Amino acid sequence: MNRTLRTTAFTFLLAGTAGLASAQNAVDIGLYQNNGVLEVKVRPEADFSGIFSSLVFTVRWDANSGATLGESVQDEAVASYIGVQRSGDIREEGGLRYAVYAGFGMNPMASSGNSWQAGREYTIARIPVTGQGEFELVNDAYTSDRKNNANFYAACGGTDRTGIIYKGLAPAAEDGSVLIQPNPNNGRFTLSFANGEKGDVTVEIINSIGQAVYNETVRDLEGTYRKEMDLSTMGAGAYYVKLKRNGNTTSHKVIYR
Repeated sequence: MNRTLRTTAFTFLLAGTAGLASAQNAVDIGLYQNNGVLEVKVRPEADFSGIFSSLVFTVRWDANSGATLGESVQDEAVASYIGVQRSGDIREEGGLRYAVYAGFGMNPMASSGNSWQAGREYTIARIPVTGQGEFELVNDAYTSDRKNNANFYAACGGTDRTGIIYKGLAPAAEDGSVLIQPNPNNGRFTLSFANGEKGDVTVEIINSIGQAVYNETVRDLEGTYRKEMDLSTMGAGAYYVKLKRNGNTTSHKVIYR
């Protein structure tokens, strides 16, 4: 998104609406995948009914998955206070695809009978998925590049209220049998899971910029996989354990503090 456009819009809103956001704390963001649709949710830390003036977020996925995203759809009530659309074309870099989304709001939420309650989730946009893939909300080297300017950003009343990405990964399927203990950790953790159907299993650990820092394929595994993992020589941050087995892929977040 053009930085000048963003700054101009914020300056205009700040002049007349700063008071509406004076008590507002951070706005967090999360990503879910349900029945072939990505759901982008925001979670405010405080009650709010003023102007949700700006939102930027980026969805990333593996270009080799063959999956792609359609146009975002919003509930009428949400669209009345902020419209969210993809900003530009889907872009590809380093084997990853990126879709940047942006929204601007000009009207107080209260004027259309809307408001937020602290700690609750609100679906801001739904994005249809074509094909199978694992999608992620990211701030990485690509989004941080000044020419892309696509890190997660949220503003209320023209004031920066950017919080955290509290749920970044939206896999096509979840698997509750996978255990990562402890999590968060100091870079050392135990990974275990059960593979009920005999077959090859691939275990990958991916860092926050999409690089594989560990890769192992176990042939004809039937039963329990258990291994002590050590990321202590890597930088602290978020990692993802990606498991490929029986034709399915699941991903599981690991926090190294």
